[in-house]
Amino acid sequence: MVLALLPGVAWGEAADATMPHQIVLFGARWCAPCMAELGHLPDLVRAAAPDRLVLAWIDRPIPIRGELAGQVDTMDAVEARRLADRELGEGFGLPAAIAMGPAGRACRPLRGSIAATDLAAWRRNCLASR
Repeated sequence: MVLALLPGVAWGEAADATMPHQIVLFGARWCAPCMAELGHLPDLVRAAAPDRLVLAWIDRPIPIRGELAGQVDTMDAVEARRLADRELGEGFGLPAAIAMGPAGRACRPLRGSIAATDLAAWRRNCLASR
């Protein structure tokens, strides 16, 4: 199965360098810090701009409502689990985040919750290090 996260671009497929990166937030409904992070989603979206946020919940996708419906993507739980296993390693902890370029390459993961005030700096350092 191929997961399309950006319009017309499949997961891991080469893409135009002008396309946005993706900040993938891993979580689960049973993870209290993950659910708390969702309360700050509008701030995280602003801090991640121009990049897209992707919610990769490993148990069930989180529905996006309201003003964020066109600004945040969600990933199928099976694909989220596969990506987490690949990028975070066996026995990964939640919450976690990765930044991915248009070609699907990720930089070193962020372990734990992230605040909007820290996201921009982490994103810059992460994407610059690849």
